[in-house]
Amino acid sequence: MKRFLLIGCSILPLLLPGFSRAEVTDRIVAIVNDEVVTLREVERFVAVEKKSRFSSMNEYTRNMQLREKLDSFIEGLLISQQAKKLKLEISDKEVQDTIESIKKQNLITEEELKRQLKNDHIDYKEFCEGLKKGLVRQKVLAKAIMQEVNLDEKSLKAYYDAHTAEYVQEEYRLQHIFVSSQRRDAAERAAEAHRLLEQEKSFGEVAKEFDDASGGEEGDVGLTKKEELIPELREAVKLLIPGTYSNVIHTPFGYHILKLIEAKKGEIVPFESVKDNVRARLFQTESEKRYKTYIAKLRAASYIEVKI
Repeated sequence: MKRFLLIGCSILPLLLPGFSRAEVTDRIVAIVNDEVVTLREVERFVAVEKKSRFSSMNEYTRNMQLREKLDSFIEGLLISQQAKKLKLEISDKEVQDTIESIKKQNLITEEELKRQLKNDHIDYKEFCEGLKKGLVRQKVLAKAIMQEVNLDEKSLKAYYDAHTAEYVQEEYRLQHIFVSSQRRDAAERAAEAHRLLEQEKSFGEVAKEFDDASGGEEGDVGLTKKEELIPELREAVKLLIPGTYSNVIHTPFGYHILKLIEAKKGEIVPFESVKDNVRARLFQTESEKRYKTYIAKLRAASYIEVKI
């Protein structure tokens, strides 16, 4: 039975170095044009924004000072203000499509995503708002630099010809054991599952006992497109031949073991069929290159008063 396909981080509560949550009091830390920024807003922004990028909050905050966090928040606020001027909006469907992509890429269910957010003390609505801010950023950049980026047919074709391996149609039929990072013994539990597989216990039986996502369906994922997997899982699958399973793979959501049942490799997708995808990819690359310049222009044209 094909179960619901699971598709862009365990996050510790955000604390300033040397302070407990109870000791942190709210205060104004900046004014950006006509908007006041408070300390709590900055902390909540960092938690939600980093969650939406699937990074480890522990790693992110270890060497990051409050001023750096505030700078990131101000950039986001400037982008948001610019979006209002440009009358750019993000629909609920765009946010939901992004969430579906996250689930598929990470091979997790809706329930697992929500449990992880709850465990990290992040409200689901705030998480969606963080995703929306990321999508707004993309739209603002696209609008702002559209006239500066010249992606003609020749440059698109040149990129396609240099990356044809990325446009080979490929699907995998997988079985999957997922151990959630919410478990205190997650690493040990995943290692035990792998040890049982090495003792030639069937993958399905081990999945029934250890998998936190399959609901007793022996870890059957069904067919998954190569591009739908996050890089860690995609690279692991590339090393497998049908009938073999991977080592334990650590991702932000937990620990994974994959078994390749079948690999379906097709033809290279024709250029005309993926031209829009190539254009979007190159445009995104160029947008990121110009981001710092664009933000500098917004800062120069804005009233910003930092109070720390």
